[in-house]
Amino acid sequence: MASEAATILKHGWMFMLANVVNRAAGLLLLPLYTKLLSPSEFGVYALVVVVSDLLAVMLMIGMNNAFTAVYFEHPDEEGRRRVISTCLLALVGAAVAMLGLAWPAGAAASWAMFGSAEHALVMAVALGSVALTTLFELALAYYRARKRSGLCLTVSLVKVVALLGFNVVFLWGLDLGVTGIFLANGASFAALGALLMVMILKDSGVAFSFPILRRVAALGMPYAPQSLLDIANNFVSRWLLNILLSTAAVGLFAFGMRLSQILFMFLTASFLQIWSVSRLEAQHGASDHGQANFVFHLFVVLLTGAGLGLALTAPEILWLIASHDYTPVLPCMPFLVMAYVLHGVRMNPEVAILKAKRVGVLPWISAASLTVGTALAVGLVWKWGLLGAALANLGREVFQILLTETVRRRLCRDEIPLNAVRIGWILVPAAAAYSVGWFLFGDAVDPAFTAEKVGLTLVFLAVAVFGPGLGADGRAMLGKLLAGGMRRAPSAS
Repeated sequence: MASEAATILKHGWMFMLANVVNRAAGLLLLPLYTKLLSPSEFGVYALVVVVSDLLAVMLMIGMNNAFTAVYFEHPDEEGRRRVISTCLLALVGAAVAMLGLAWPAGAAASWAMFGSAEHALVMAVALGSVALTTLFELALAYYRARKRSGLCLTVSLVKVVALLGFNVVFLWGLDLGVTGIFLANGASFAALGALLMVMILKDSGVAFSFPILRRVAALGMPYAPQSLLDIANNFVSRWLLNILLSTAAVGLFAFGMRLSQILFMFLTASFLQIWSVSRLEAQHGASDHGQANFVFHLFVVLLTGAGLGLALTAPEILWLIASHDYTPVLPCMPFLVMAYVLHGVRMNPEVAILKAKRVGVLPWISAASLTVGTALAVGLVWKWGLLGAALANLGREVFQILLTETVRRRLCRDEIPLNAVRIGWILVPAAAAYSVGWFLFGDAVDPAFTAEKVGLTLVFLAVAVFGPGLGADGRAMLGKLLAGGMRRAPSAS
């Protein structure tokens, strides 16, 4: 029987590819947004996104996370079909209700956010598009639980094509600005959501179970306040920038966050989809904690290397995809990137808490992080503006990961805790490599410098993989995996 590490890696690369494709539209559309929208307009877009994210959390009530846990609680196929059918039908009902309330809710949100009804239409369109997006996200969660990686990849490709096409029409062709972005999202997810709903219900049958819905809600509800608080954490800095500086400052900060979020979209979310499913599935049978943590260590190395490369090449990326108006965000990039690297590390103790079904503590962790993050943001944004917002974001993430790991060690004693020394052997060399890169190259854009930045990133990866952080057991496990891969290659040919 294949080891758990090999199983995670085998399925993980396919789900990672599907997730990269699924998230690719956001990256491919970013140049269109930053070329056609000013920082001020991008700031309006960022603030509207915060409101729509809040709605998505309230509609989903943590359903994606809870669905996976409840799905694997049912060992029989009939029970699992009832789980997906129940969740899907409940979400359809919530989405229909939200579509009916989109206009009054949008007007109220515009007054609350901007102090006028100027952006009521874009708010209403955004809220309606989110209601349709939730159906798509649940469908992907179902296919991941079924390990239907090929279908996930196909659906993700269709999504990218639809989003690109509709955005070109509404934003560029019809020049509808921020409203066009959300119209494109709504049109894309309306078509995809309807198609996937029909496919899933045809496969699972139409069945509804109130006990299953109550179980999903019981597990998912703690995620709703946690997610709302996490969104509030992200909102605080934007709101302060809007109040103390300008909407353009919000746009600059949101642009930097969007670039840094590439790490989450393409790496953390992809890895978590298969790793968390594997860890939840393992609780119903034998599992090897050491192998799972070995895979997680390799993930942190890859995530940090990608973050280092992103921070070093931020000037080149900005030169390629955005107007010169966005250059003030460059000093913030290393801190925004580091925050998303730590966010990926935080997933380790959070999954352990989910596995132990102690998710009720997560909202309290997020509430404490919101308090600390708000205090940091008030002081740092007032003092250093845009850079202060980036520092406050990083400080909040450091506090949250320390608190989450502390709670995990008290509640999940059978899990292997994070090893601060091993994580340090990854993060400290990365910080040193970035400091060297900034000293040598600054924010200059030059092909020779870009090649040297890539080389510096590769040197870091070699140090992180083969340095002391992996440990003797980890290097032995890595050697076995590489040897197994080389043995399979000739046989396959």
